Formats: sequence, structure tokens, C-alpha cells
Amino acid sequence: MAASLGVQVASAAETDYPDMEVGVFWNSDSDRSDTVYMSYNGADFQQISTAYKADGNGSAHVSGKPNYVNAIHDPSITYKDGTFWILGGYVQKQQNLGWRFTPMMGYSKDLVNWSYPNSGSPTNLAPSVMPYTNGLKDGQYDSAGTDGFVDSHGDMWIVTTLGYYGDFHGNAQHDYMYPYIVKVSGLQPGADPAVDPGAQPRLSYGSLNPIKLPDTKTSNWLDPSLFEKDGVYYLSIKKNGVTNQIYSIGDLSQAGNPKAWRLVNDNVVTGYEGPSLTYYNGQYFFYTDKLKDYPYGKADGTAGTFVTQSSSLASGWHSTRRITTTNVDGRSIPNRHGTVVTVTDPVAKRIVWNARIRAGYGEYKPGANGWVTESGKHYWYDNGVKAVSKEVYDPASDAWYWFDKDGSLAVNKDVYIPAGSKWVRYDKNGHMIKGEDYRYGAWYYFDQTTGAMTKGMKHVSSNGGKWVYYDWATGKMAHGEQYVNYDAQHTGWYLFDQHTGAMFHGDTYVRSNGGKWVRYDFSTGKMVKGLDRHDNSWYYFDKTTGAMQKGRVWVPEWNNWHWFDSTTGRG
Repeated sequence: MAASLGVQVASAAETDYPDMEVGVFWNSDSDRSDTVYMSYNGADFQQISTAYKADGNGSAHVSGKPNYVNAIHDPSITYKDGTFWILGGYVQKQQNLGWRFTPMMGYSKDLVNWSYPNSGSPTNLAPSVMPYTNGLKDGQYDSAGTDGFVDSHGDMWIVTTLGYYGDFHGNAQHDYMYPYIVKVSGLQPGADPAVDPGAQPRLSYGSLNPIKLPDTKTSNWLDPSLFEKDGVYYLSIKKNGVTNQIYSIGDLSQAGNPKAWRLVNDNVVTGYEGPSLTYYNGQYFFYTDKLKDYPYGKADGTAGTFVTQSSSLASGWHSTRRITTTNVDGRSIPNRHGTVVTVTDPVAKRIVWNARIRAGYGEYKPGANGWVTESGKHYWYDNGVKAVSKEVYDPASDAWYWFDKDGSLAVNKDVYIPAGSKWVRYDKNGHMIKGEDYRYGAWYYFDQTTGAMTKGMKHVSSNGGKWVYYDWATGKMAHGEQYVNYDAQHTGWYLFDQHTGAMFHGDTYVRSNGGKWVRYDFSTGKMVKGLDRHDNSWYYFDKTTGAMQKGRVWVPEWNNWHWFDSTTGRG
């Protein structure tokens, strides 16, 4: 599920594009679309195309295509001789042939026009060693976690796991899966997919053989992926449902020999699946999809792609964090596991860059760094790459800036930044605002570190220090009577000064409900309801309106009638 793509040599006339990462992920359980991204830092990915856009609602069918065309789902991506390939696989029962593993691959010469996924073989693949079936009828077996990889010799290798996948049979977390490998020779596209997307790839398959790792006790392997560096092949694979390991081998034709494999790392990260390994800018990057049900009993039920990095495969993995996947508008796109590869081949980089331009991110300008003025507008470049729908820090001005989808500087503008899940504001100079700010006829507050618009209760230092409330939806400072539905502790009625917004504490007369005396808790500021004791006296406040009660009052807390002073309300 990962490789470093650098085989061909560019002519002197070609633009020297920087190396980059290219990733493909499926979007979500409800949206099986396979989306293609590029990244320059290993964590933030920008959408450059959607290879296979699914209908949605869990359907894998590709919108607007013949009914046999489906998204890859759990895709891998690789490159060979001017063509990018996205690959997955499944098991099907073929007439007169029995159960067959079926690789599914689509190809593109521009990352925009893709062929319909196809195996290129009418018979598909019978394993040389029958997988474990756990008693399934007719010799049925399952596949999961298929990955395609082109090595430095130009050979494609496909790895998958075959056996009994419990979740397919209502027996979740009871898997008996083992890794397999097959070599693909003579790989070529069948036609230009922009002209004939239904043309099958041209190729020939070798034998589908078991990978025999030195660990002979484990019967639960999933999600294998391959990566090559300096002539050594690395297999990333999930063990026992939660632990992601790395093995190495010098010759993939020896994959069936357990003595040929070496365990490089027995636990890169736990609680994740779908590993994909690559090397970029002097660091190894390990991509995985967070398990929804881990840790057991304490899981938050969410998935999504994370990245962990290190300068060594054997140790030092750190900074496990969720990646961002956004489109040219800066809108966040959900992601599930797929593959990330490093692109170093000049032809491949040109294909990626042209797709990026078509997506609307702008041209590459070699040598451009920092502020650049074009036609009187200010832009920002990082090593020739224009900042688009991106937050940028400029150390010279010690300020953060935002650049819109056309690359122009945002000024006097509120912006939602998906990467930080925050609303921020930029002033007339484009500087991110921090602290209190008056605009649009209201006061707002922005975090002093992140610039995020504050919502909810906040203590601010102005007016000698005060508690205020910023509307949970708009961020505007509240004034006057305000119902706050903030959290269990703060839900209720409050009173905020009409001018300063300071939270009121104590007894006061308000005009609502025909006029009434109410009490706002001397500590929390929330309107008091029911029985309350203050200054060694009891008071009672209506449980609906909060109005102070006077005279003879039924007190449910005491299950009795009680007299409260007709003037002061003391009881």
C-alpha cells in the first residue's frame, strides 16, 4: 500500500517539480468514493480529483457509469510508465471455476479520466494453497486489504489476505486470515480511458502464493501493504486486529520462505488498521485508519486516517495525528484508509501537478518563496507552491494569514478553517485577530493562541474582569436576558449588562413575564428557581419563571405551605 515512485529520467526541458506525496482514500462508510490527494507535509492533503465517485448511502456503484462499475473501496495507488493505477480486490464464485480472488484495478494517465476497474483476466486467480475457510460451504473463502505496488524494476506485486473474515459472516473479531502475494507482468493500460474507459488492462498473473512470516502462531493477519527503499522490500501488516508491524525481505520471490523475512518493528502503532508506509523528505510516514471499537470498552466510535512518523523504521515513531483532507475551497472531506506514496519520478510529478492546476490550486513557480505580488494582489508561496485555502504563519510579521481558494489574501473577513475546526477573523492587514474584537455591531473574542472564535462562557480582562457569554452559534457577546443552552452546568437564564456584557449576580427586577424580581446565583450567575437560602434566610422562586414568591407559598421541597415576607420575600 505504499511505494516511492521514481524510475524514469526527465529531460532538461521539463519543469523540475518538487517531490510530493499522493494519496487515495475512500471517503466514509456511507460514501465509498475513491478520492485522490496530494500533500507537501505528510499530514495535510488537498483533493486533486475523485477517481470513482460513488452514488452514496453505502452504495459502491460509480455515479453515471454502467451498473457493473463500482468504486475500488479500500484503495491503493501506484505508478508505472506514465500511468497511475488504483487497485483493490475481492473474492467471487465463477461458473465452472469455483471461488477466485479477483484483483480490480483502474488506470489513468492524468488522474482525472479513469478506466472502469477490471482484473484483466477472465479466470482470475486460484490460490496455490487453499486458504483457511472455517467450514464455509463450497470451499468459499474471503479476501480483505488488497494492495498493489510497482517496484523499482517495473514489476507489479499484489498482496492481500485470504481466509475467513468473521465480519462477513456475522462473527466479528473472529478472523482467520493469512497474507498472499502474486506478481503481475507486462502491465499496460488497455486504452486511453478518456476515449475508451471500458478497455481492460493488459497483463499476466503469476501464482497466488502464501506469504509465510516467521511468526507461525498468529492466525489473524490483515491489510498487508508493500514499500521499497534501497533495494529492500517492507511489508506493513496488521496483527491480531490491532497491532501494526513491519517486516523486511530482499527478494519478494522468496515471500514463501519464513527465514527470508526479518521483523523490523513489532508494534509501530496499536489500535489502527490499513497500514501504508512511505518515505518523504527524510522521514518515514506510516498511515493507518483508527479503529472505531478500540480501546475496547472505551472507544469513541469514530474512524479516519492518522499518520505517525519517524526517522527510523525500527523505533522512534511519534506524533500520531489525524490527517486533513480538504478540497480547493478548504472544505473538509472525510477519509478512511487507503494508500500514500511518494512521487519522485518527473513524469509522474508533472501528471500530478497538471491535475492540481485543473483542480484550481494554481501554477507552480520555481524559486517563489514567501510574499509575492501579482497584479496588485498579495500571495504566498512555499517553494514555488501557491498557498490556496491555507493558513500561513509569517515569522517576519509574527502573524497568521489565510489565503482563499484563488490564493488571494483574506482581509476583514471571517474564515472557517477545517484543519483546526475553528472560525477565525482577519483584520484589514490580513492579520489573524486575537482577543476581543468589535465588528458587525457586536463584540467577539478570539483565542489568544489559536485565534479560534470563542463560543460559550468566557472570563475576559476588560472592564476590570468579567464573565461574559458568546453565542454558541454566532459567537456574538450576549446582552440583557439570555437563555443559555451551553452544557448541563450552564443551561438556564442569565442576565448580562446591556453595555459591557458582564454577567449579573444577585437580585434584580426584570420586565419579562409582566415584571418580576428574580435572583441570579451569586456564584454561577444562573437564574435561581425553587427553594434558595441566602443571608441566613430562605426564599422561593417560581420553578418556571424564576419570579420571587411572596406571601403564602407551597414549597414542594418541604411538602408544606410557608409564608414569605410580602415585601422582601424572606421566609
